[in-house]
Amino acid sequence: MREQVVDNAVRAADVVAGVGRPPPDRARVVVIGGGIVGTSVAFHLATGGERDVVVLERARLTSGTNWHAAGLLAGARATHALTEIASYTTEVYAGLEAETGLDIGFNRRGSLAVARVPERMTELRYQAAMAHHHGMEAHELRPEEIRGMQPLVDPTGLVGAVHYPEDATVNPGGVTLALAKLAAASGAGFREGVPVQEILVRDGRVHGVSTAHGTIECEVVALCAGLWSPRLARACGARLAMHAAEHMWVISGPIEGCRDELPYVRDLDGYYYARGYRGGLLVGAFEPHGKPRTEASIPADFAFGEFAPDPEHFGLALDRARDRLPGLRDAPIERWLNAPESFTPDGTMLLGETPEVAGLYVATGMNSQGILMGAGTGRALAEWILEGAPTIDSSDLDVGRFATAQTTRRYLFDRTRETLGRLYAMHWPQLQPETARDVRRTPLYDRLHAARACFGELAGWERANWYAPAGVEPRYEYSYGRPGWFDAVAAEHRAAREGVALFDLSSFAKFLVQGPGALALVQRVFGADLDVADGKVTYTTLLNRRGGIEADLTVTRLGERRFLVVAPTVTERRVGARLQRAAAAQGDAAIADVTAALATLAVAGPRSRALLGRLTDADLGSARFPFATAQRIEAGPAEVLAVRVSFTGELGWELYAPSESAAALFDALVGEGADEGLRLAGYFALDTLRAEKGFRHWGADIGPADTPLETGLGFTVSWDKPDFVGREALAARRSAPGRRRLVHVCLEDAGPQLHHGESLLRNGRIAGRVTSGAYGHTLGAAVGLAFAEADALDGAWEVAVAGDRVPARVSARPFYDPDGARMRA
Repeated sequence: MREQVVDNAVRAADVVAGVGRPPPDRARVVVIGGGIVGTSVAFHLATGGERDVVVLERARLTSGTNWHAAGLLAGARATHALTEIASYTTEVYAGLEAETGLDIGFNRRGSLAVARVPERMTELRYQAAMAHHHGMEAHELRPEEIRGMQPLVDPTGLVGAVHYPEDATVNPGGVTLALAKLAAASGAGFREGVPVQEILVRDGRVHGVSTAHGTIECEVVALCAGLWSPRLARACGARLAMHAAEHMWVISGPIEGCRDELPYVRDLDGYYYARGYRGGLLVGAFEPHGKPRTEASIPADFAFGEFAPDPEHFGLALDRARDRLPGLRDAPIERWLNAPESFTPDGTMLLGETPEVAGLYVATGMNSQGILMGAGTGRALAEWILEGAPTIDSSDLDVGRFATAQTTRRYLFDRTRETLGRLYAMHWPQLQPETARDVRRTPLYDRLHAARACFGELAGWERANWYAPAGVEPRYEYSYGRPGWFDAVAAEHRAAREGVALFDLSSFAKFLVQGPGALALVQRVFGADLDVADGKVTYTTLLNRRGGIEADLTVTRLGERRFLVVAPTVTERRVGARLQRAAAAQGDAAIADVTAALATLAVAGPRSRALLGRLTDADLGSARFPFATAQRIEAGPAEVLAVRVSFTGELGWELYAPSESAAALFDALVGEGADEGLRLAGYFALDTLRAEKGFRHWGADIGPADTPLETGLGFTVSWDKPDFVGREALAARRSAPGRRRLVHVCLEDAGPQLHHGESLLRNGRIAGRVTSGAYGHTLGAAVGLAFAEADALDGAWEVAVAGDRVPARVSARPFYDPDGARMRA
């Protein structure tokens, strides 16, 4: 395989115009990296109308990690966004030979995913349902049917399998050169042997790149340099959460009955994949414990390179492959490969414009799935560049989703040991990482730990997801049904609905906007009218140029020239960058990230007023302290900003206290709360409460490709304001009928769970998809939000849960307290 790909790269000059010429002095867009992603970005930019594009490759096209890919293509992925990217990729590759005349080795042989345990079979059913949602074939097989589809597989002990007949394999070098040829034909330029030394930045924005051949001025840089991307980004002030690791595969000698037209096999419980290759098998592994590689161990000029084979490390996966594929037992291993790939902390790519540097876009960190996702990723980034904002649901992919603390070399090295294996590990709902933990703690961590909190990680923060009752160990017992924490969360949920619960929300992103131009800045950046009375709290949205929701958040006016912005945890880098850029452009306002400086405790429930009243002499009645207002009060030992808002749907306050006072405030609330039946509650309960109330969760129900108009958040923008980011795009859509809308869903059966991504059916036909779900302990069934076709809501509704159709109710209004009377009481 290596020889074939290297030969393809040598032939690059024959198929890509200009590859041997010196680089230009200027281009509007410079793409760094001549692998599958970089060539795809160039192709989609050029065919999208951008002709002034040059691709710079430090060595030869395909020479980085591209050449040693296994070439597997699979359409159905874990999310709708990734499935759209992957299925588009396969269809683009399917037509490349006819368009270019190049042999890319495209073979629609199909794939077979096998399950050794029932839980894995449930996961495969969810994935098959995802395939069906997007119009792809997926057929569940009983163990006795497997040999008829793939005779090399021994079905003994298997629970079942799913066959995807439209999946394929491809030659990685050939497909990359084919896309490069088409890109060149549309006007993109390619230059080999031109390593980029530095990305040049002026006033926070890209203005060029320096190379050994001179400087190239540009307006946009698309960084697609694979595992070499972080060092280039870091040098110009951007941070990428990705790290290199060894990836291994072997090629066997001939095996009787092994034919290239047979489906390739994915045995996730065995940690390996296998495809027929020239009469033998190519077997690759995503072993449970990966082998990260430091930057220093991979030379900057590393091209078509390999590491020493590690048969001992590869042995577990190879043994499992030989157990399941008996023909492999006696076949000699004729080729060992060990070469680098790049992985991110959550196993999903990095895509989009970096928060720190305007005009620096990235498509990298492909987690050994660059070929599988190449065409779709290139299209997504090209459209982002051309449109100025994402055109797909990018919240799970956005380069800014990781905290700065998650971009350190030590954190990434430790996490990568786990991430590589996570590709084939069980993909449980609410799955928590085990490595690289405790990098960010709230001021209350020790007290929550003593209270038997079971922590989860988000953006590097350790957050209490739930609390273990006495006699129950605070550890995760995962399930696609009712997980081990179900009863504990139900009790926390009931406390918030019926009594009073206390949440530590200190990880929420918090910013102070101050100065003479503070009002003008927030008016420009956010959608709502924020010229309101002091103490007024406004729920609003941060929009992009296309009117998509970059974050939903609250803005509290603290004074004439002072505002507090509170945003979702994962948006800290993105929101902070938008505010900082606006302040730099305006010149008369300052931004301070006070996330770590302010702890946040939320008291929620019908008894919250009584509890807080024990600690303050402030009048907490609705006449003097109405909903959506804030006041500075004394609460026991601490002076706090008390904000009367609710993400639970119940009466409650968020208390913002200096971090040094958080422990004392917590102790006072817990001490006084004993007489009020106070219960500590975590983020899992917060999710069940907000799901019942129908509150949107950013990154699931709303995101950068969704507008306030279709998500029921039109009230978060003010049309009376003459100008705010996204206004023009929203105005263009305002009078046009929408194609979809966000609705509320509740299952009729009390047993099944809702997670996310399930198909929503109306009268037996797919009419939408669930965006988020949780168990509604007050309603007595799973509940969530879903995008549905924007027409009448009558008819018979169902949700496809792991292949089973479950009757459901669908409503335009929340099922719990639709008028919001309880939180305004």
